[in-house]
Amino acid sequence: MSAETTGIRQFYGYRLDVVRRQLLDPGGAPVPLMPKATETLVHLVMHAGQTVSKDELLRAVWPNTVVEENNLTQNISALRRAFGEKLGEHRFIVTIPGQGYRFVAPVSSVMGAPAEPVPPLARPRRALIGAVALVVLVAGAIVWRLAAMQEPAIPTQPQTIAILPFQPVVAADRNEAMELGMADSLIMELSRSAHLIVRPLTVTRRFVALDQDPLQAGRQLEVEAVVEGTIQVADDRVRASARLLRVADGRQLWAGKFDEQFSNIFQVQDAIAQRVADALEIRLNPRPEHRTENVRAYELYMRGRLHAMRLVLPEVRRGIEYYERSIAEDAAYALPHAGIAGAMLASVLSNDAPPAEMAARAKIAAVRALELAPDLAESNDARGMVATWFEFDWPAAEGYLSRAVEIEPNNAEAHLYLAHLYSNLGRKQEALTHARHARELNPVSPLIAALEGMFLTHQLEHDEAIRRLREAVSLEPQFWLSHHLLANALIDAGQYEAALPESAEAKRLSPLQTLSDAFSAIALARLGRKDEARAILQSLSAAARDRYIPPTHLALIETALGDRDQAFAHLEAAVAVHDARLALLKIDPKWNDLRSDPRFAALLGRMRF
Repeated sequence: MSAETTGIRQFYGYRLDVVRRQLLDPGGAPVPLMPKATETLVHLVMHAGQTVSKDELLRAVWPNTVVEENNLTQNISALRRAFGEKLGEHRFIVTIPGQGYRFVAPVSSVMGAPAEPVPPLARPRRALIGAVALVVLVAGAIVWRLAAMQEPAIPTQPQTIAILPFQPVVAADRNEAMELGMADSLIMELSRSAHLIVRPLTVTRRFVALDQDPLQAGRQLEVEAVVEGTIQVADDRVRASARLLRVADGRQLWAGKFDEQFSNIFQVQDAIAQRVADALEIRLNPRPEHRTENVRAYELYMRGRLHAMRLVLPEVRRGIEYYERSIAEDAAYALPHAGIAGAMLASVLSNDAPPAEMAARAKIAAVRALELAPDLAESNDARGMVATWFEFDWPAAEGYLSRAVEIEPNNAEAHLYLAHLYSNLGRKQEALTHARHARELNPVSPLIAALEGMFLTHQLEHDEAIRRLREAVSLEPQFWLSHHLLANALIDAGQYEAALPESAEAKRLSPLQTLSDAFSAIALARLGRKDEARAILQSLSAAARDRYIPPTHLALIETALGDRDQAFAHLEAAVAVHDARLALLKIDPKWNDLRSDPRFAALLGRMRF
């Protein structure tokens, strides 16, 4: 066998046996890897220094099999965790945007020691021993390959987990806020481990059906373990049960029951989290002091979160009301303050609420959250998002959002928010690095997939953007933003006819926002159907007399229709009202027709880009 297919490859003290498919750490201990992750590593190492496309890796690791790209992403994530790579280090594996991956660690071949001279009379016996050894080696390799073609080996310690919404003991006694609250609290507790990736409530909350199969939910969420449980609150007592299941084979790794005074619900949550951590053999880092001891404040916060996550304006407003009631119970509870800031932002970006009314309240809430809990990721994210979308203070925004990532490096949403800021600023590589890290942490989030598609659109990577956005739509077809941003990508790619039905579907799913109307008008104008585009413009202009319509929406349509003076008039109005979508002014290709005008450069200067 040639040196290219035998022997050991060494890098930074690690040794990879490419025949046995075994990785040893610098101390000589085996590194536990799934077979497909090992195959991925072997292929990358054997092509060290070269960019290996995703298609090539998929063909090499899963020959004659059609698999989703997420499987490859999961393998890359597993390898990075095995090597202890931190974000931005790139000591071993580098993502090449739009292409694939490159193994960048210096690799050297370590072959076996040269054979000693063989005395003539010993040669036949040596030859026989060598032949037997070769047969054993080949047989072992064949057995390994056959095993690798079967189901992956079951890891002893899951590294990805989902906490499903708890179920009521009695169906008629549902308390959705408490059911989600138990899950959310456990998510926050288990996220304190640096060695465990926990799916956020934003993607697990849909698994609330009473007949939900936890293993099927785990497979859909692409995790190795799930926690399911039941909860009943009655007679001032809380009765809860929980069990930890391994998704690969359904094995129960731990189970427990608890019966406590309702006022002790936090102790129940702590006990479940610690038992799960013990079963997974992980250590939880010390908890920041951010939670309340007031059970009523906690329940009201969870009700607010439940409503605010739905993003439509009536629900967001109900969420804000519950947050405010939570604060009335415990004014020092940071999470509802951060929740108010996020809800105000959602009101503006998803529902066309006037930013002037929302910005001041959002800032007060975010500042208070940060005062109460400066080491809470949610507090820093809230303050950073206010700085991004309401204040256009880019250095401050970067400071807060970077701090959130530092506090919780396994928080996918923290990476996503930082990626959005970098994309707005035109810092392309940093945007994609954090977006892809967010996707690796949470590959089933339609929000992450949709926004990553938008970042790619802004970088003019049209084919990849459209592919990612179609994946986002398939993850959750009823999520309006995926359709909306797919229409956005199709417009920027010049596929105007294809953009129209996507924009219409986004409008159907989220009727209060008007950016989808603007996108439809842009597509129609580009198709030469200018009368239809002007009809939409006139309709929005008429509506603006009675309610807030973001001036940037009108400016976008005027730009597509070729009326620069009117477009700049609307942009000046946008500056006056602090239109949040001005944050995209630097990188959105739809403004390209205005970029040569000195007025546009002056506007960018005023925005401090």
